[in-house]
Amino acid sequence: MARLHSYNFTHVLLPQLAWRRPASVRRELSDPYLARELLQYVWEKAAENLPAADKIAPKGLRLSWHEVAGRATALFHLPAPQATMEAYFSALVYEEDDEPETEAEEKRPRYFTLEATLGLSCPAGAPTQIGEWAGETHRHLGRGPAAGQSDTAAAFLAVLAAVLGPLPDTEVPFMHIVRS
Repeated sequence: MARLHSYNFTHVLLPQLAWRRPASVRRELSDPYLARELLQYVWEKAAENLPAADKIAPKGLRLSWHEVAGRATALFHLPAPQATMEAYFSALVYEEDDEPETEAEEKRPRYFTLEATLGLSCPAGAPTQIGEWAGETHRHLGRGPAAGQSDTAAAFLAVLAAVLGPLPDTEVPFMHIVRS
């Protein structure tokens, strides 16, 4: 069973914050100083009501930005999991390049996790699964790449690229109708 501190951060607070105010969270995460402050604040908030023995040090907690299938993606590097449902990584995937003009136009980012799962570790690494949160719904999308390897983050992003697929073509193709 997942430790509450890790679970609260990854599966509750981080996605809720990003969905509540998508554009402002994206702006904050884009600034290295603000991103560090925001992650530290949310990490501490996740342990707010927990006994001291259940609190986890934020060792390894950091953020990096990537382009995944043409989409801006914030990749969260999380403290090493010790139980199922704890995540190695999570990612906010922004479908739109630019910030919306108004809050009403804001589109919620998609939120994915690379979670520890049951299974035997092997030389290739620890078993994982890909998850996606959409509101209150958590879906498992299948087996993820082996964890604990130097390329685990890149492999997770590659799986996300396959899940997301190419960006939809937003231009309407020109059509000329010829009558005979």
